[in-house]
Amino acid sequence: MNIAPRLALLSFAFLVSCTVGPNYQSALPGDVTKPLATPGADLSNTGDITAWWRKFNEPKLNSLITRAIDANQDLKIAASRVAEAKAARTIARADYFPQVSAGGGAVRSQTSEAGSSFGQGGQTNNFFNLNLDASWEPDIFGGTRRNVQASTADLQAAAENMRDVRVGLVAEVAATYLELRGHQARKSVAERNLKSQQDTLELTRSRQAAGVANDLDVARAEAQAETTAATIPLFEAALRRSIYRLGVLLGGTPGSMVEELVSAKAQPVAPPTVPVGLPSDLVRRRPDVRRAERELAAATARIGVAVADLYPRFSLTARVGSSALEAEELFKGKGGLWSLGPSLDWPIFTAGKIRGNIAVQNARQEQAALRFEKSIYLALEDVEGSLISFGQEQKRYASLTRSVNATRRASSLANDRYKAGLENFLTVLEADRQLLLAEESQVLSQTQVSLDLVRLYKALGGGWGETRVKK
Repeated sequence: MNIAPRLALLSFAFLVSCTVGPNYQSALPGDVTKPLATPGADLSNTGDITAWWRKFNEPKLNSLITRAIDANQDLKIAASRVAEAKAARTIARADYFPQVSAGGGAVRSQTSEAGSSFGQGGQTNNFFNLNLDASWEPDIFGGTRRNVQASTADLQAAAENMRDVRVGLVAEVAATYLELRGHQARKSVAERNLKSQQDTLELTRSRQAAGVANDLDVARAEAQAETTAATIPLFEAALRRSIYRLGVLLGGTPGSMVEELVSAKAQPVAPPTVPVGLPSDLVRRRPDVRRAERELAAATARIGVAVADLYPRFSLTARVGSSALEAEELFKGKGGLWSLGPSLDWPIFTAGKIRGNIAVQNARQEQAALRFEKSIYLALEDVEGSLISFGQEQKRYASLTRSVNATRRASSLANDRYKAGLENFLTVLEADRQLLLAEESQVLSQTQVSLDLVRLYKALGGGWGETRVKK
């Protein structure tokens, strides 16, 4: 009886019974291989933070983030890497199936008269052939399955990287926009105080002309006004840099957003509270943690790929074709040929190459496990640090707001008393200086509260959107 069918049946029997290498179990809560909830869905214990920037109630910010997601080059690069990983998985899965190729040829030749005997030299001959070749290597020890597992995990890691890029992009756009509005607010404070100081300077000059004030008072008023005026170009430069950065983040030139954003606008107000949720929700939601976990899964599967090289490989090859001296004979029965047979390939001596590769993959898995563990600790640290910064800055802003109100009253009283001749000019200058410092500190703190909130949402994994990856 022909041995080839028996060997094929034996291969099928082993196909589903043996997969070498360690089996990986996800260390994250839930099924990390599934995509996260769609934007707008209810995330238990955390609220909806997939589009957290909308909580600022700032239409311009919403528009900028939407446009950045559509046009940013870093996000497009990350999407291209997902496509690359998907193609790599297709290559890996191809090893499950038989490989079939077709070929043919036509040769016309002439023998040498000088090199032939019995008068046979100088003849012209034709040779034609067609063939169809097929080969199949059954995955008896699971090397192909492990390779497909690794490439699938690579694809999922690429998708998580794309989410991570998106989270970072959204946070950077929001932070840059908030900084822009903060710079404009600081500039507005300086301009408002400059106007008040210039009015005081004119009043002092009038009082000097009337003999009530002296040159020293005028000089001090001039110095304070010029000092305040000198800060305005710094704020203008800072807000322009923010606009240029937004232009690049939105996939354009630095100057592409100047006309749209150069006009001053009120600072967006941060919501007072943030839904944080449980640590288990955090580690599942953070795309960088999910990516590290998928990288660990891929490294584990590649150990099995390396171990499979220790075992024999069985393959079944077949050929069907036809050959003839005349083209018309190719399709007649006499030109037909075929072959079918199994083969075995088993590495006996490789000077430690296979076991060395296994050791390499084990070391890489250990490194991936440590990176995954580190990513969890860093995520928890990031959230804790962002929470404390956000909470304490809110307290600071409340105190600064009370300070500004009190300083404004003091400045108004000092100016009124100066006009009535009850206070010297030095008191007015000091009151105005304190007011400028208090108002600028308040604006800086308001900006910092919003920036801390952005960092907190980023730390919580918010803004990831949806990236579906088919298994």
